[in-house]
Amino acid sequence: MSKSQNLIAGLLATSALCAPFAAFAQDSTAVEEVVITGQREAQRAAIAVKREAFVVSDVVSADDIGKLPDHNTAAALRRIPGISVMEDQGEPRFPVIRGLRSTYNRTTIDGALVASVDESGRTVPMDIVPSVMAGRLEVIKTVTPENDGNAIGGVINVTTRSAFDAKRPFFNGMASYGHYERSGDVRNDKPSYRLAFAAGRTFGAEDQWGVVIGASQEQLDYDIPQVESADPSVREYTAAGAPTPSGSPTGNGIQVPTQVRLFWYNNTKQRSGVNAKIEYRPSDAFRWDASILASRMEDDEERIEYRIEPLGNVANQTQTSGSFARGRGIIQLNQPITTREIGLARTGFAWDFAKGWKASGDLVYSLAGLKVPNESVEFRTVDAQGANYAFTYDTTNPLFPIFTSVNDAAMRDPANYVLQQHRQALTKTNENTTQARLDLAHDDGGAWKLKFGGVLRSSDRDFRSSQVNYRAGTGFTYTLAEVDKPGPSELIAGRYLLTPRIDADAAMAFFRANRARFTTTVTAPTGNYDVSEDVQAGYVQGSYQFGDLTVLGGVRYERTKVESDAVRTTAGVLTPVSNSGSYGNWLPSLHLQWKPRADVIVRAAWTNTIGRPDYGSLAATENLSFDGSQPTLSRGNPDLKARKSEDLDLSLEYYPTDGMVSLAVFSKDIKNEIFTLSSTAQMDVGRGIETVLISTPRNAETAKIKGVEFAVQQAFTFLPAPFDGFGFNGNVTWLDTEFTFLTSTGPRVTGLFQQPEITTNESIYYQRGPFEARVSHNYIGGQLETINDGNVNSDQYWKGRHVFDASLSWRWNDRISLFVEGQNLSNTGRQEVTGPKRRNLQEWANYGRTYWVGASFNF
Repeated sequence: MSKSQNLIAGLLATSALCAPFAAFAQDSTAVEEVVITGQREAQRAAIAVKREAFVVSDVVSADDIGKLPDHNTAAALRRIPGISVMEDQGEPRFPVIRGLRSTYNRTTIDGALVASVDESGRTVPMDIVPSVMAGRLEVIKTVTPENDGNAIGGVINVTTRSAFDAKRPFFNGMASYGHYERSGDVRNDKPSYRLAFAAGRTFGAEDQWGVVIGASQEQLDYDIPQVESADPSVREYTAAGAPTPSGSPTGNGIQVPTQVRLFWYNNTKQRSGVNAKIEYRPSDAFRWDASILASRMEDDEERIEYRIEPLGNVANQTQTSGSFARGRGIIQLNQPITTREIGLARTGFAWDFAKGWKASGDLVYSLAGLKVPNESVEFRTVDAQGANYAFTYDTTNPLFPIFTSVNDAAMRDPANYVLQQHRQALTKTNENTTQARLDLAHDDGGAWKLKFGGVLRSSDRDFRSSQVNYRAGTGFTYTLAEVDKPGPSELIAGRYLLTPRIDADAAMAFFRANRARFTTTVTAPTGNYDVSEDVQAGYVQGSYQFGDLTVLGGVRYERTKVESDAVRTTAGVLTPVSNSGSYGNWLPSLHLQWKPRADVIVRAAWTNTIGRPDYGSLAATENLSFDGSQPTLSRGNPDLKARKSEDLDLSLEYYPTDGMVSLAVFSKDIKNEIFTLSSTAQMDVGRGIETVLISTPRNAETAKIKGVEFAVQQAFTFLPAPFDGFGFNGNVTWLDTEFTFLTSTGPRVTGLFQQPEITTNESIYYQRGPFEARVSHNYIGGQLETINDGNVNSDQYWKGRHVFDASLSWRWNDRISLFVEGQNLSNTGRQEVTGPKRRNLQEWANYGRTYWVGASFNF
């Protein structure tokens, strides 16, 4: 059966599955006029949830046809004040809350903890969570004692849809077709599409039962051309022309790129997800529900690389140019296939078992898996013949340095490139988490309220990696000429030609046909680890209402026990290493809520939270990997401490008709901040002496965050027609951060890394009758991305970037809407810079624009 036939069969199966729901929906009372729809409906719902919450929080809601404003759940989170999203390969993926990376924030689905799917961290990449399953996204920024303490930035909760919320049977579906401007240039040219549905209804003699099911399928195919320079990206030279680190006292102050690396990625991604929920509500006094979720993402990537780098001393140097009498060319192919999977099963209840008393709780089992097989091939010119590959350089534009070969024909002749190695690598990690939670609450309708409860959680994480390296055996000469093909004809950034390259199919076929002629080296499993973490927590909180003022106070205690097993190399011998330990944290908090007017709310909070180290950071591992062709040695640190944060928040919210204006200020004083320190060393990791990037997690001395968030949401219903169809949603966040840490050269103070000083989001929409349009803008300011141990000039920074999106939709009737969308209309890529004054190239990538056309169905 062809892929198109499979797709049609899947659609038919989906239609058959959902037919009963559609039939029930058709039996419901017809609606002659839709008064509140689309973006306006979603905005009103989000405002209502924020207004009713006791804590400082923000919400993104699905609209009346069950759609979030973005297909990607992580992209939808960008619309919340204080949220920035780290991108990976052009897609929003990892949320950052108020300056803190996603690994130190809690991600839940209906309050249930989600296992992390990452090589070492506690990260849940939000692009793996199907947006169709979400009724709304909630970000809780001031956690109360009942919330998990591992949430310095906050808690991201995905609230799934309920059959009881819809008030009627429903079926929401969506199908769209996408076009990437950058697609099909080097490998695949597969169709990009999205299919999703959610359906639900109540049933039973008194409609006491409810069920919701949903599924999604997505395929994306796109290319990313990229220019890089390895870390360290620039160096200087002495008066005699010898290389020296940037900023060295013996250097001449002229920054010269260490290399120019050209990449061309092709990514073919497939995401699929299913979810189901069944609920039982026989009365207002009792509720029970059970739900399951399974989601899978596969990223089939082909990455081709062409690199030029100098050998030896520089000559004829000016402020922007020079020449190298010897050089090296490197051509590489990587084919990682990254598969991420998450699964979640939850059952929970809420029971008003006596007057004024309520019991609630849940049981959760969550699992996550990551698997990355990668086959790579690398060819290099022969260093003894380096004079044949001499080149000059020009840094007139330091972001796009130009290397010009003296003999370009020799540099691009495949016969001059000899196999360095053919590598087969595999990375696998799995996490299993089980949690039981029970809460008791007392509320007799008076001024006092009391709640207390506890949590038991057990998590197990294992990581396995393997590498097998193959090299040409004695008497066997293997050059690129055996397996080459021309690279893409388009110049990267209008300047760089990537050719020749490795023909992936030919290289794999050649390897299989000549397998006996290669020698084999197996890498020691020094990156493998097992970590188990057990958490026992209990809390008590109480609140009292003094007229318009409500005070909530309480304390949470969390006891954490960690055990790890790993392997390290000691004097060339593999040695098992085991570590164990435990620690406890008292986490008191105090919250105030004041309602001086019906349309004004003031909130304040003093909270204490923690951030546990990543699993992989805690194990005594040594994991060797290769970024392009540069080796990176990552070492664990069992002595890491959990970071502790004392947080202060104050917010003022005003709720005019059909709108909301909020201003919030906050501060976080973090001790034992965790960061990864990078340094370089000359080591032999199996290919001879070369520069190796070494990264080690460490505790910093302090980190301080101060911030301001301002947000406005307003539907302009007070304007005369036709202008009453306009609406606005915008926010801006300013951060002032201070980060103090120790390096091998002494203490350093910087801003907090991986956090921009300013982020903004704005959306202007217009809704009139069946027509709706929206234009959105997102700005993420520049940020410190990587800290180098001994060389400030080697720190890496992301430059600020603006992204514009737009959408148009037309309601054909009450059941069908047609839409078109444009993403990244500004054609914004990513730029990373380094060196003095942050002017020099570290990385530049181009993503291109994306267009979607599709239809939504609402029955």
